[in-house]
Amino acid sequence: MKSKINCTLLLLFFSLNATFSQETTKATMALGVDAASMYLWRGIPQGTMPAIQPWGEFGYKGFTLGAWGSSEIGGPFKEIDVYAKYTHQAFSLQFVDLFFPDYVGLNQDYFNYKTTETGHAAELALSFNGTSKIPFTLYGGLIVYGTAIDPKVSDALKLNKSAYFEVNYLGSVKDVNYNIFVGLTPSESVLYGTSQFSLINVGLSLKKAIKITEQFSLPLKLTLAVNPESKKFYMAAVVSL
Repeated sequence: MKSKINCTLLLLFFSLNATFSQETTKATMALGVDAASMYLWRGIPQGTMPAIQPWGEFGYKGFTLGAWGSSEIGGPFKEIDVYAKYTHQAFSLQFVDLFFPDYVGLNQDYFNYKTTETGHAAELALSFNGTSKIPFTLYGGLIVYGTAIDPKVSDALKLNKSAYFEVNYLGSVKDVNYNIFVGLTPSESVLYGTSQFSLINVGLSLKKAIKITEQFSLPLKLTLAVNPESKKFYMAAVVSL
């Protein structure tokens, strides 16, 4: 019995993808790691190299606490996000703190929250997650903290409070799930590289489980996106291990 338990623990460790559910408390725990050909965020590449992106979260009765990170392979870009989310029916309210280790010109002390130095940025967001009868999702987020990350163009000491909105249409064809998305920012933003209302993230994502063995499949996500503001086109793949 002990050997079986040890084998199970080793399997969870090496797969880096586990889900735990306990019916008596309705609590859930999940963790995993993704391998990305590039870290593409809202139509903007974060670095130029492939990235490893670990994550983990705990959920209880609609509340979720989690952490997500990205580390560029052979490159300098790193990110660590900690978030809290509450979901009721088809709606979610989320607060996420983003931290950027090694960001040039910023204090790398994780506990430094001085507005002109901090490597943190924080977003407050509300989303509609769609239903079986409504194949759309809506997301709206506002940067509420992090002057050093997103100052106003006209006054670098003031927070611009960049906003981002995105709509997704969800569908499937046979064993491939897809979503068509349009993302925009309504105003000036250093963070998103805009001076006015702009479309910055338009494209298509495809998801499919690639069968490896009878018991094991690798989820694959392929994204094609164009940033009309920067006039750039991107293709990124993510494999969930």
